[in-house]
Amino acid sequence: MLLPQKSLLLQVARLFPDGLFFLPTQERVVALTIDDVPTPRDADDRSTRRILDAIAAHNQSAFRPARATFFIISSHLNLGSTVFQDALAQGHELANHGTADTTAALLYPNAFAAHFREAHDHITDRFQQPLRWYRPGRGLYNQAMLDHLRLTPGYETRFALASMIPFDTFRPTNDPTFTFWYLSQFVFPGAILLLHGGSADQSRQTAQVLSVLLRLLDEQGYEVVSLSELYDRCALSILERRIKNEKANEE
Repeated sequence: MLLPQKSLLLQVARLFPDGLFFLPTQERVVALTIDDVPTPRDADDRSTRRILDAIAAHNQSAFRPARATFFIISSHLNLGSTVFQDALAQGHELANHGTADTTAALLYPNAFAAHFREAHDHITDRFQQPLRWYRPGRGLYNQAMLDHLRLTPGYETRFALASMIPFDTFRPTNDPTFTFWYLSQFVFPGAILLLHGGSADQSRQTAQVLSVLLRLLDEQGYEVVSLSELYDRCALSILERRIKNEKANEE
C-alpha cells in the first residue's frame, strides 16, 4: 500500500516528467541532498563543516555509512577552504545549484545560461570533479532551462528535485524537531531527501536533524547514498529486469 505522500508525489511526477522527485526501487535506499552550501564569508567554512561532521560522526558507528550530494552555490565558495575536498574524500558528491540563491525560472534564457555555466565552471575548475546534477532554485524550471540542461555534456537531462517540499528555511517551521518529524514522513525506497545549509543557523539546524535522522534511517534498514549512486543503482536494476524479461520471452 502506497503512503499518501508517495501517491501524491506520483501524480506530481507525472505532471512534471522532467523533474526527478524519486527513483523507482524496492531497495531500502534513499538519497540525501544538501542545498545552498557553503555559507558565504564563513571563516574555515565552520558551518558547512558542522553538516559534514554530523554525517562523519554517524558513520563511525553506523552499520551503513551515509553519503550525500552537496548542491553548491558558486558565489558562496570561500577562498582557501578545504571542506569540499574533505567531503569528496569521505565519498560525498558535489552538484550545481547555480551562481546565487535565486529563482532561476524567472531569468531570461541568456541570463540562465550564464547562471548555470558560471557556476559549473567555478565548481569544476576548483574541485576538478565532473558534475551530473543541477537543482533549480525553489524547484521551478521552464522549457528554456530544460533545453540548456539537455545540451550540456555530462549532466543528467532531468532536474534534481526532491520527494518533499522543504520547509526547513522558513519560520516557524525551521525547527530541528519539526524538520526531523517532517522528513521522516517522506522516507520510502527511492526517496530524495533535502536539507539546507547556506547560513550558520541553518547549517547548525541541519546538523542537529542529521544526528537523529541518520540514526533512524539506519535503524529502519535504509542505506543513505548520494543522488548519483541512487540513480545508477536504480538504472542498473531496471536494466537487469529488462534483460531478465527478454530472456524469459525468448524461452
